[in-house]
Amino acid sequence: MKILILMTALTLFACGRTGVEEKTVNTLMPTFDESRATSLIRLSMSCVERKYPYKIGYRFQGEEWVKPHYEVHPSFYGCWDWHSAVHGHWSMVKVLKTFPEISVADSIRMKLSNNLSAENLDREYRFFAKEEFTKSFERTYGWAWLLKLYAELYTWDDAEGKQWLTAMEPLARILSQKTIEYLDVLSSPLRPGTHANTAFSFGLMMEYASAVGDAELEKAIREFSRKYFLPDVDCPTAYEPSGTDFLSPCLAEAALMGKLLEPGQYQSWLGEFLPPFSDKKFEPLTVPPLVLDREDPGIGHLIGLMFHRAWTMRQIAEALSENDERKQKLRELAVIHANRGYELMFDSGYGGEHWLATFAIYTLGETLRAN
Repeated sequence: MKILILMTALTLFACGRTGVEEKTVNTLMPTFDESRATSLIRLSMSCVERKYPYKIGYRFQGEEWVKPHYEVHPSFYGCWDWHSAVHGHWSMVKVLKTFPEISVADSIRMKLSNNLSAENLDREYRFFAKEEFTKSFERTYGWAWLLKLYAELYTWDDAEGKQWLTAMEPLARILSQKTIEYLDVLSSPLRPGTHANTAFSFGLMMEYASAVGDAELEKAIREFSRKYFLPDVDCPTAYEPSGTDFLSPCLAEAALMGKLLEPGQYQSWLGEFLPPFSDKKFEPLTVPPLVLDREDPGIGHLIGLMFHRAWTMRQIAEALSENDERKQKLRELAVIHANRGYELMFDSGYGGEHWLATFAIYTLGETLRAN
């Protein structure tokens, strides 16, 4: 299943603090084969049952809530925080679906069985059913990853996977409904390069809605996006990235609109939204960001940004027609960012390793799907 993207030689101009250094880079996208999948998924496997360190993201409304987080969230208590635990489970399902005979298959199944039991997922559901605690908890980033996990199970013909899917259905349903209700009162998108970014969550949610046929959520996302994203022009690419970004706001929106608009309309919209690739304003998106402390949980976000840029550039490219000159350039830039992210991620310490495997797997999986 190796995917080789053969390209002409590329040169990366990596901008440091003291000037410009010319480097020759790998012109092949990292292959999503069983060996690489094993290396990546071991990171997720090592954290989904690791209770500490952990960041609690909900408010304590009374003393009855002063309890260990793993009692409140018995399914998603590892990997530093709730959303990372969720997408760590998505990563395990994705790898097991892609490589059913992978050497760690039995271990993955055991962890999924332990954490995605009907009892545990019912407790997760009942947590979200308590409105006072969940109105903003993990909104909308964690919700999007939960729906993506559900969609991955939904599209998997596996006996155990169907059991986990059934157990997760109430939780997916309530988070879909909460998203629709949220969009009724949200008067403007959130556009940071971190978790709150609306376009990023919409991208994952559209994949879920398409996979499972959630027409109501898809309609809400389309209407909101046409109202607030369609008029956008001149995205401030020159301002990217902020120092702890792991998402590209401009590319997240561009990738989302590629899923929502017809090809002709999209090509025109993109021309107004992003500057020409030869323009100085686009240059910041061409160079992987400089990471001066890989193990810092905030600064290390920039490694994830490389993966996010890579997969959104691929998605944007696939939404363009074959004769669009931007298509090949985006593919080339995706290779540069994916290789640099993969090069750095294994030296990021637990602050990065608890989540970067997901971004790498999604990136390489997108390349596999597109080719």
